[in-house]
Amino acid sequence: AEMYLEWAEDQLPRILIGIGDVLSFLNRHADAADVYTRSIPYREAAVNKDKETGSKEKPTLEHLRLQRLLAETHILVAEELLACETDEDVVTTETKDLLVKAAERVDFARGYYDKARDELQEAVYLMGKIAGVGKDLGTEKEDICFLSTIIMGVGNNLAELDEAAASSTNDTTRESSVSRKKQKTG
Repeated sequence: AEMYLEWAEDQLPRILIGIGDVLSFLNRHADAADVYTRSIPYREAAVNKDKETGSKEKPTLEHLRLQRLLAETHILVAEELLACETDEDVVTTETKDLLVKAAERVDFARGYYDKARDELQEAVYLMGKIAGVGKDLGTEKEDICFLSTIIMGVGNNLAELDEAAASSTNDTTRESSVSRKKQKTG
């Protein structure tokens, strides 16, 4: 029975990610972000447990997979936060829990994006260590490349939001300077 319990606990993050994917498809982005966030502690625990069993000295494909899954989970949260309505607080549908205030949504997304980038960097390092000893990476190499593409897409979205915010700030500054000039001359 203990073996089955351990297996079931190992499946929790996978199940949560599946639920998040369905919620995302249904355009319930706040709910998806909430569920993805709930899977992060399970992903982190799996990475840490694997490190404790000795994969730090001699990395394995399983550790690489766990590291990639952790990075994926962080970027999924960032994607969902960015998909939420721009000028509305991020609130879950059923419980009405406030996840993030509208003004902080992009900053929170950026935090998850940065964490995903850090975890990806660790995965790429592990990939190099594993490939360096001549082990076949299997599909992990493709999966990590796909993850890199997703992270790059979120990074591009954040850069566009930064440019739009900077442009908006410049327009506001220009408008207030023009109105001050009119007041002085008028």
